[in-house]
Amino acid sequence: MKIVAWSVAIVVLVLLALKTFFIGYYRIPQNGMYPTLPAGSVLFTIKRPYSDISGVKRGDIIVFVREQNGRRYNYIWRVIGLPGDKVQTSDESLIINGQPAARQRLADADGKSLFREQLDDVFYQIAFDPSAKERPPDVSLIVPPDHVFVMGDNRFNAFDSRRFGPIPFSSIIGKKL
Repeated sequence: MKIVAWSVAIVVLVLLALKTFFIGYYRIPQNGMYPTLPAGSVLFTIKRPYSDISGVKRGDIIVFVREQNGRRYNYIWRVIGLPGDKVQTSDESLIINGQPAARQRLADADGKSLFREQLDDVFYQIAFDPSAKERPPDVSLIVPPDHVFVMGDNRFNAFDSRRFGPIPFSSIIGKKL
């Protein structure tokens, strides 16, 4: 009986150490990452996943901290632009370094048009809601050193770099497992 109790205690301590130092857990509160991560989804992350900016890849889903109105918020968005990239967005259009994002229409679901988007060798799904009342602003910029440009997969329903600009590398606290 003592062996079982000790085994359980060790497993609990290992799991607690993993969660404290290596694994993050988040519940997605809204649909900004729909269809990849609909509202209510659970996301597990690797904490402090990058040693420097060169480890960040286009298409990574990251968690970062951003202060707004004196409060700190965790955001979960997809990396679209890397340092030095020229990013241009306008309505549904996304152009990186002069190359339009490749898209294939998949279906209509939940009142949104779903597409498979490709940037470099990374594929993922995105959504456009034609009934969105407010669309993100058009953007044309070069991503500064030690920053990344992030966007939600639900392109008309995401408070992302199109509204607040590129984010500093130092604000990244996790990467989707």
